[in-house]
Amino acid sequence: MNLPRLICVSLWIFIWTDTVISSPIPKAKNCGYSSCHPIKEGYINVHIVPHTHDDVGWLKTVDQYYYGSNTKYQNAGVQYILDTVVDSLRKDSNRRFIYVETAFFWQWWIKQHDIVKARVRKLVNNGQLEFISGGWSMNDEAATHYQPIIDQMTWGLRSAL
Repeated sequence: MNLPRLICVSLWIFIWTDTVISSPIPKAKNCGYSSCHPIKEGYINVHIVPHTHDDVGWLKTVDQYYYGSNTKYQNAGVQYILDTVVDSLRKDSNRRFIYVETAFFWQWWIKQHDIVKARVRKLVNNGQLEFISGGWSMNDEAATHYQPIIDQMTWGLRSAL
């Protein structure tokens, strides 16, 4: 293993253990595949899980995406998506949702009342709401380099619940 890769892996392990393992939020009983609905033998079982792909500043500014302004490019506001997701998950414990972009979640989270935050924590602990990756945004998959990946993952994980 070359030195830059070793440094990258070591840093990732340090950040993950320091941020995720030492988190004061109670861990869910089940997560990932363990939180899926049981399969029915003899049938084709399909699990459809809604998820996000809200670009952090691609065609619009972060605030334009969050508040839903500048509808020339897209006609949705991330804050409303998050409000709807939390409300829908609370109404039906069989629903699941995967969230990716910590930047938008953090912007929404800091504006929420403690009651809403407690509800979101419960959804996470129930396995209904799952955060994938934990980065501030999704990595640029066309021109990746380990340094910006580490930077955005570090910032995203530090800003997590």
